[in-house]
Amino acid sequence: MIELLIVLAIIALITAVVLARYRSFNSTVLLRDLAYEVALSVREAQVLGISVRGQGGVFTDAYGVHFTSGTTYTSFIDEDDNGRYDMGEDLSSYTIGQGNAITDLCAETTCGLDSLDVLFRRPEPDALFFTDPAVSPIGSARVVLGGQDGGTRAVRIWSTGQIAVE
Repeated sequence: MIELLIVLAIIALITAVVLARYRSFNSTVLLRDLAYEVALSVREAQVLGISVRGQGGVFTDAYGVHFTSGTTYTSFIDEDDNGRYDMGEDLSSYTIGQGNAITDLCAETTCGLDSLDVLFRRPEPDALFFTDPAVSPIGSARVVLGGQDGGTRAVRIWSTGQIAVE
């Protein structure tokens, strides 16, 4: 009987440890998946920007992604060719859930930006960056994502068109 109680106590202890770590593990996985989803959205804008997809017979429009701090970001087509996201240029709007959010936007070493637009224009795969407030020159930008447990991940976009999850 004592052996049975000891075995049950060991099983209960292992179960408690696993359940305690599961929440942390789950939020880490969700944050990593979000970072890859954001990177994929930027890559999709890059592919649309350098491909032959056009609207109304016009094939010169730039495609991009508009980021602000919070729980949404938007992919867009720059129809008025001003290099910025304007209302009505939306292609898709993405909502971030599970307690995660965009916590910071950085251009080079300047963080705390209000907004970041990443554009791609034919025929080059290079990224064009537009920030508010303006930062110049920009060789790379980062979208910092924060999780509900305090963890962070970042998506870095270089002016050469490379995209990486950090």
